[in-house]
Amino acid sequence: TETVFALGFGSSVVATDVTTVHPPEAVGLPIVGVGRFLTAEGVLAEGPTLVIGDTQTSPLETLEQIRSAGVPVVILDVPTTFDGLYEKLEQLGEVLGVEDQAKSLAADVRESIEQTLRSARDYEPDPRIAFVYSRGPDVMLLFGSEMTTQPLIEAVGGVDVGAEAGVVGTVSVTPEALVAASPEVIIITSEGLQALGGIDGLLSMPGFAETPAGRDRRILDYPEGDILTFGPRIADTIRQMVDELEQQLAGS
Repeated sequence: TETVFALGFGSSVVATDVTTVHPPEAVGLPIVGVGRFLTAEGVLAEGPTLVIGDTQTSPLETLEQIRSAGVPVVILDVPTTFDGLYEKLEQLGEVLGVEDQAKSLAADVRESIEQTLRSARDYEPDPRIAFVYSRGPDVMLLFGSEMTTQPLIEAVGGVDVGAEAGVVGTVSVTPEALVAASPEVIIITSEGLQALGGIDGLLSMPGFAETPAGRDRRILDYPEGDILTFGPRIADTIRQMVDELEQQLAGS
């Protein structure tokens, strides 16, 4: 959604899924549900002439029903690398017929990211960082490789302990695995941290207080729409991560 708006097609967007949080003009649009649980009726009711999704959009039966109704459906890969992000920006430009504009946007995003990373501190050794996704005590997931959080962690000079432990995608957090991973910093969404009752609530969950991150209260939180939306604003998130990580690790 953010990329479509950035390419100048915001006025053409008739609906989004619930994960859209930016730009403000998009937040007030009709919502067709969650991208992973779409219904053809909900989408078609908004009268789209093009539906854009990614490989996490499901179920497949819904996408086929939308196509059968005569509405083109374009499915793009979920980027899990910076190169994949730049490619996705350009692919959206091709879909919308503004290839040159999309290439310019991709170049601007690349430059913003690289400029931010040039200011990142070199740590020795690299800090061990865990990304934990939560919506409350019943949903505690450790992210690993093939997730958008891995390139962010590695870009700011960290070791993604989930990926290091062999996690592909996500896995439920167990106290034993978390303690064994020994993260020095834990990153969580702001929504998840709030649902747990703040840092104290997070550290009350089994295993968290026993990690180096828990003992030193090195917990960083970012809005879900910032940290998990691998789009045009990601350089802003990286810049914030660079600054806050340096504050957390000052003197180490």
